[in-house]
Amino acid sequence: MSGWTSRVENPFREDPQFWSSVSRSVDAFWTLLIATALVIGLGSFAAFAFLVPAVLLAMAWRDARASTARTRPAFATRPDWQAGERQAVAAAIPGCLVRYFRR
Repeated sequence: MSGWTSRVENPFREDPQFWSSVSRSVDAFWTLLIATALVIGLGSFAAFAFLVPAVLLAMAWRDARASTARTRPAFATRPDWQAGERQAVAAAIPGCLVRYFRR
């Protein structure tokens, strides 16, 4: 486990679906930037590149639903779970954004 992943609290830290969802969301962000650059550079026929972030977001949504089913029972109330998830996502995103550059 790297330093940035240890900032995420349990039960999210131990949930592979949580990490998959956050990672795919961040990958969708990067591919959206790349798709935009392709359309600017190559013209409208490169618009097919926007399919990649759309597919990644759909996969992230599926993983987020699975993660929700797995992590919600660990919290007493839904607002407690929502607050915990917000903190976990906020802790995970900065590391996910730069994880490819740290290798």
